This record gives sequence, structure tokens and C-alpha cells, in this order.
Amino acid sequence: MALAMAQRIMVGTSAVSPPRHSIAQTEQGWVLVIQDENCSVMQVFSTASSARRAVDRMLEFFHTMSAQSPRVRKAA
Repeated sequence: MALAMAQRIMVGTSAVSPPRHSIAQTEQGWVLVIQDENCSVMQVFSTASSARRAVDRMLEFFHTMSAQSPRVRKAA
């Protein structure tokens, strides 16, 4: 479900490509990397199955972050 939501993310009138993810085994464990044009998140898991289960949760995070409007800071 989260993947379908991520694929439909819109910013203004232009569509944003959905985040890409990969899972790779390293000496530290299984590394999940999810990234889009603006953000990249990496997290290490003890098993490949726990990394796969985290994909939907992380895609939901990307959807939530992209739905928030950026804040503009003014100089004091």
C-alpha cells in the first residue's frame, strides 16, 4: 500500500518519482537504503527479513515528509 502511495506523490503539477530502495548484506548486517531526489536514509538490520519488513514503513516516512511543505527561515 505504501509503495502505491509513494508512486502517486505529486508536488505542484509535476510528479515526483517514487523512492528507490536496496537491501545489501554487509559485515555489520543487512543495510536498507531508501532514497529519492531530496533525501536518503540508511538503516542496518540483523536479518534480511527485518530489512524487507521495514521497506513499507520507510516508504510511508518518505510520503509523509514529501507531503509537508518546506519551512522558510527568516534571518533575525
